[in-house]
Amino acid sequence: MIKALVNGKWGLFEGDQLQPGTSTFGFDSGLYETMRTKDSQPILLNLHLDRLFNTAGSIGLKPSFPRNDIELMIYKVIQDLSERDQRVRILLVPKKVIIYTSPLNLDYKIYDGVSVITVQAKRNTPHIKTTNYHSCLNAYHTAQEHNCFDAILIDKSGMVLEGSRSNIFWVKDNCLFTRKTGVLPGITRQIIMENSPFTVEYDKLKLLDFDWLDEVFLTDSGSGIIPVIKVNDSLISDGKPGPITTELLSLYGD
Repeated sequence: MIKALVNGKWGLFEGDQLQPGTSTFGFDSGLYETMRTKDSQPILLNLHLDRLFNTAGSIGLKPSFPRNDIELMIYKVIQDLSERDQRVRILLVPKKVIIYTSPLNLDYKIYDGVSVITVQAKRNTPHIKTTNYHSCLNAYHTAQEHNCFDAILIDKSGMVLEGSRSNIFWVKDNCLFTRKTGVLPGITRQIIMENSPFTVEYDKLKLLDFDWLDEVFLTDSGSGIIPVIKVNDSLISDGKPGPITTELLSLYGD
């Protein structure tokens, strides 16, 4: 059972009731945000709330509580869990704000490099973090079945989109790239693009292009920057995190 705060009141729920993308999700369709804490403090909270409220306004979903109240609810949920590093989720659905958290349980081995698998799938509304998450959740489960960190979504023509739970960057000839459109505007992605000492250029990537890339990494709010050293059966470069990824990882930690 998961303890969650619903409109400011505690309740107990089965895990699948709170998981966007499942047939057992217990609420009307809406939006969600996921963030982490460090030493019991939410990381990049304002950016997550900015995106939540801006997106809600764009689709006509009126939050049932003002921003300040939701922020207080987030801190209440965080303080209820003894672990200092947590994964916090906010669900914004019609007439309800649901907030719950769990231990982050970050496996630091991922920063030595992870494997990913490609899956043909895409978000129906990639610019919106909606609870209609079925295709991404299925892709992620496929990745888990293959002992991979995440699934990289590709379209029918083999063009790379994003991760099922992440954004993707790649490096070729010391140039850093990411896709411009058709992907979720991730918070960590935004931080990289605004603060990277390396210029980030927009480009598109095909499935077959992975063989000639120098570096690949993913970004998500829970793990930050995750080096990718293997895509399907192909190693990226020499199978180790590259120098640009390594420097960005250090800077992001700071």
